[in-house]
Amino acid sequence: MKNIKFYITFLILNGVALTSIAQKNEQDSLDDGLTVNIKYVPTLSESIKIPVNPNPEQPQSVKPTFTYKVPDLSTETTPTIYTIKPISLGNALLPKLRNNYFRLGFGNYATPLAEVYVNSMRNKTWNNGVFFKHLSSNGDREFNNFSNNTLAGHSKRFFNNSVLNVSALYHRNVVYNYGFLPTVNNAKEDTLKNIYNLFDLNISLESLKSDTISLKYKFDVNYYYQSNNFDLVEHNFKIAGNLSKTISDIPFTLYTGINSISYVKNANTLQRTAFIFNPRINLEDENYYLKAGFNFTYFSDSIESKNNSHFYPFGEAAYHVVPKVLTVLGGVTGNYSINTFRSINAENPFVRNYNFKNTNNLFEMYVGLKGHIAKGLNYSLQGSIANIENMLFYVQDSSSFQKIIYDEGKITLSTFTADLSYQIGEKWRLALIAKAYNYSMSKLQFAYSRPSTEIKLNTSYNIGDKFMLRGDIFFIGQRTGGVTNPTSGNKDNMSEVKLNPFVDLNLGIDYRYTKNVSVFLNFNNMAAARYMRFSNYDVYGFNAMGGVTLTF
Repeated sequence: MKNIKFYITFLILNGVALTSIAQKNEQDSLDDGLTVNIKYVPTLSESIKIPVNPNPEQPQSVKPTFTYKVPDLSTETTPTIYTIKPISLGNALLPKLRNNYFRLGFGNYATPLAEVYVNSMRNKTWNNGVFFKHLSSNGDREFNNFSNNTLAGHSKRFFNNSVLNVSALYHRNVVYNYGFLPTVNNAKEDTLKNIYNLFDLNISLESLKSDTISLKYKFDVNYYYQSNNFDLVEHNFKIAGNLSKTISDIPFTLYTGINSISYVKNANTLQRTAFIFNPRINLEDENYYLKAGFNFTYFSDSIESKNNSHFYPFGEAAYHVVPKVLTVLGGVTGNYSINTFRSINAENPFVRNYNFKNTNNLFEMYVGLKGHIAKGLNYSLQGSIANIENMLFYVQDSSSFQKIIYDEGKITLSTFTADLSYQIGEKWRLALIAKAYNYSMSKLQFAYSRPSTEIKLNTSYNIGDKFMLRGDIFFIGQRTGGVTNPTSGNKDNMSEVKLNPFVDLNLGIDYRYTKNVSVFLNFNNMAAARYMRFSNYDVYGFNAMGGVTLTF
């Protein structure tokens, strides 16, 4: 490149020099009279180029070649499979049910006990079961014996959104009117025996939907037949429905039904019919709840032919002063109670002559408080006052049978109730309920056979899932009994019988030898108090029973 520049410079300088010389020669020629050719065109000769061709070196890359070899080794292992319970499905996680239950026992006073319960296996479609129980005793005095037998069965059919339940029961109860007076001589077994036969059939259809939009329902169809050995027969047929639905965020419920009752006695028939309609609305908030509605009953029969419609307002309100600790509540209500052969017999099986009237709770007002004191400890306190017509009481007639009498006026009943419960898991449970009553009578002089005070204490304690201890204490305050006596001077033509207060203490223990086999021992009326349930009807003294329980 430097050589090229040198040659070009050289040629330019050479051209300039030649031009100067030519101009000088031309001047000289002019001066000398020479002729100069001015058309001369100088030319530059072609330069000499040095060819330079770059030829960079191309790098060579060599791709390496790798070889791998996995050793042919194997290790024998024993797999261990663990079931992850939270995500496992199927029956493997469901507890095994002990569907069958046998309980056999025997106690003093020649008291045998037998209970049998057989149930079907777990099934998504059906559930069936049968139950049988026998309990009888010879007692410790003449005609102080009884016999109870129960046979029951049920069948449930599960659908996608509902369940159909059919149940049937047969119960036979035999008691004796052993509380006869000294003036009743030559008492015979046939004249003192009361035999009750009860057959009960119930069919229900209930929805299983849990959402608040859908209509929830439960329909019941019930029929029962009860009779005794003195030609009294009761037919009771009832159709009822319980409906609930939320409309505009307000829950509504309705209970309604029709009850038809007929009595047959020595070819005489008494027909009684009741229609019930009880609607409710339920409003609930974080700090309060409110329930409002009414109870309506239309009743007709040949006894109460007037004032067939009975209307009672219903309302209850509660305010959570301290959530879960203190709730204050109050309300008003009323109801019409139908006294039946079955309900009276369940309360006093020694009644021989029946008189059917209905108890009318005209108006009841109550206030109270409830809450939670500590873990597992709950309480409730409540006081009420009610005006009641035709309240039922029991006295003894001159033939030593129990009979029914009513206060046909309007009495005032005041009640105070205290309830306390405590539970620690499955280990210890305790429940205490106390009630105090005050009767302001109208037509009758005394509240015959009704207590002034009731206290019940129940507790159970589980020791290592091997020993289960149970205890029950009952206290009934003083009562006034009555025996029919037109010459007594009592305005009710009754001789008063003082029924002393009593305490009944019962203890029980179960020892679980295995999960399927256990033995039990029960002690009843440990104080051996021969108290009277009704006038001249005292109970058994101390009695004990032991036996075995099998589940499989």
